Amino acid sequence: MVEAIRSYHARRGRLSDNQRWALNTLAPQWDLALFPDPLDLDVVYGRSAPKILEIGSGLGDTALQLAQENPDRDYIAADVHSKGIARTLLLIAQRDLANLRVLHGDALDLITRRLPAACLSEVLVFFPDPWPKARHNKRRLVRQQFVEALVHVLQPGGTVHLATDDPAYAHVMREVLGRQSALQKIHDGPRVPLRPRTKYERAGERHGRLAIDLMYRLQAPSES
Repeated sequence: MVEAIRSYHARRGRLSDNQRWALNTLAPQWDLALFPDPLDLDVVYGRSAPKILEIGSGLGDTALQLAQENPDRDYIAADVHSKGIARTLLLIAQRDLANLRVLHGDALDLITRRLPAACLSEVLVFFPDPWPKARHNKRRLVRQQFVEALVHVLQPGGTVHLATDDPAYAHVMREVLGRQSALQKIHDGPRVPLRPRTKYERAGERHGRLAIDLMYRLQAPSES
């Protein structure tokens, strides 16, 4: 089990009328947090297709762009913060994206308790909070129990794609994922061109903070 330590701040803020409407009206159709268990993603999306989970989707820009550009793939945008989820829901409806769902809640619960084994083809973790202070390191998302949960839900050949602009956190990511023998590193370096560039990333670049992308592939049992 993943230890019950939150890897996120609980933000509170005033929601607009549109955001409240989205959470009340659109969420029952698109939010996996409201779907009954056990979750069968092929049933949820009405088809068999590659399933990609983005953990920490923020305002939804990355998931929305990827879903629009890749209609043959199904996406989940997971985030704990209401404003970002509400915005994502509104744009799903506006753009009529049948291949995108949200998860308004903790993605750790999704991957450790609700998803079946080997159901995801890719997991995206872009710019998670680095929690730089030593006393907060235990709150980092990328830790051993998290990686073990990823290995459980990934299909053989599936990938984990991480990005950070914090070199110290990148080092931790390498160490933690490197201890998992089933994961083979396939990229360690500058931004992968196919990854959408976020507003956060652009702001960091203006201040000299460059992204480090890490990608790992889950090997089949015979390979590891």
